[in-house]
Amino acid sequence: MAAPQSAPTPASFSRVTLARIMDDGDANLHGNVHGGVIMKAVDDAAGACAARHTRGKAVTASMDDLHFHAPIKVGFSVTVRARVIAAFNTSLEVGAAVHAED
Repeated sequence: MAAPQSAPTPASFSRVTLARIMDDGDANLHGNVHGGVIMKAVDDAAGACAARHTRGKAVTASMDDLHFHAPIKVGFSVTVRARVIAAFNTSLEVGAAVHAED
């Protein structure tokens, strides 16, 4: 007899929004925030979203692409929104969007 399955988690339950203000420690000498800081913020939000969806641990296996459209400056508020796009047997696809505001 198979173990009972828990009810599937709706994708809407798993949405995560993280926000913070960029400071001097996040930037280079020109006042632009390092791309790695933004990548970490994306990974943090996507990881929290995946863990929330699975109700367990999750790790990042890969990132398809990341495009920087404009520099983010010290003092800007950065918001990362992550959501589950697709769920498979042992993996998830999570999308994340970054918005910066002066």
